[in-house]
Amino acid sequence: MQLSKGFDYAIRSLVFLALLPEGKTAELKAISESQGVPVSYLAKVMRSLVRGRLVASTLGREGGYALRKPPDTITLLQVYEAIEGQMRLVNCLEEDGACAFMQGCTQASVWRRLTATVEGFFRETTLKDLLPQPFELDPVNATKEKKYVRAGA
Repeated sequence: MQLSKGFDYAIRSLVFLALLPEGKTAELKAISESQGVPVSYLAKVMRSLVRGRLVASTLGREGGYALRKPPDTITLLQVYEAIEGQMRLVNCLEEDGACAFMQGCTQASVWRRLTATVEGFFRETTLKDLLPQPFELDPVNATKEKKYVRAGA
């Protein structure tokens, strides 16, 4: 199983946003440069995160992107679904019953358990779990500390 680049870029971008001082936003170009992600690809990812209601986008001179919710309330499953849609580890378990071998399939129960396990892990793991620990920024020094943080590193 391999997760997509889009999912990886989404997670790295969310970590970057989570490390911003309270009330600050980041421009697409700043996120792109900090993560080594092409701006055009990242724009697609960020649109998906905005549609998934995980990130807020503000226009204007002071605009940019910011987390819509605290990091401890954003799960990896929410991020995955915003980027990829519903989790399907194998095509044969899709709801349309397209698999001709589903009747009496000996593998289906294994794939269902695997999917449930991965979904459970993604549901339990939050963005806060991916942040440097302990994650307590000093509000007075937050801007100074931010200069030295590179999300995803």
